[in-house]
Amino acid sequence: MTNGGEWLSLADHRAFVAKPATPGPHPALLVIHAVLGIDAYIRGLAESWSALGYYAVIPDLYTHDPGFKAHEQEHIEMAAHMGTDPARQEEVLAPYPAELRAAVMRAREWISGRPGSTYINTIRATFDQLRANPDIRAIGTIGFCMGGRLVGELAATGADLAAGVIHYGGPPKLSEVATIRCPLEGHYAGTDTGITSKIPAFAEAMKAAGKPFTYYVYEADHGFTLAGNRFPDAKRLAMARSIAFLNKQLQP
Repeated sequence: MTNGGEWLSLADHRAFVAKPATPGPHPALLVIHAVLGIDAYIRGLAESWSALGYYAVIPDLYTHDPGFKAHEQEHIEMAAHMGTDPARQEEVLAPYPAELRAAVMRAREWISGRPGSTYINTIRATFDQLRANPDIRAIGTIGFCMGGRLVGELAATGADLAAGVIHYGGPPKLSEVATIRCPLEGHYAGTDTGITSKIPAFAEAMKAAGKPFTYYVYEADHGFTLAGNRFPDAKRLAMARSIAFLNKQLQP
């Protein structure tokens, strides 16, 4: 059962929180959103996880970024996926009218100018606040795209996590593997070579350091476990594996 979700203030930012209806203490799940922010789909995931007994928290990394609301989600998504290469941008935008191309390029400029280096501070502050909550008995984290990368960054800070799940986020630096204290699981897209090609080296470094890391590569594109249904089988399998892994580590 769940009480549904609500917006709360945490530290210096806001967050969407979905709590179980049953008494605590509960395991917490720190959910880290993708470039599209806290949309209806990610809120729905948090509510579904709270029904499984997790105190689910999604910190809003864009709390102090008014630029985010200046763009349509479809423009942000196109801008994020076309990357930074000018030739690739021109190729992606060529079929569209000038007005849409201009809107997507404005979104691309916003993405490039975001204070991304500060996001880990927001994530760590949320983690620390959860650790201080007497109703929380263990903390896991799951993230998507840039949120997946931030799962790895949080683990690399030495945070006392019970588990971390990365969905197609770039791995931490290999030099930071020694500071990771929790088991990690990763889910990656076969066509997403810019990220997926880096994972074998990270897996070897984790293995050499005696750190648990299991990963899977799916016949899918980047973002396949987010909203939409382009790769339903891969999405279903990746999400089932993620929940099984979290349950094993946080709800033994």
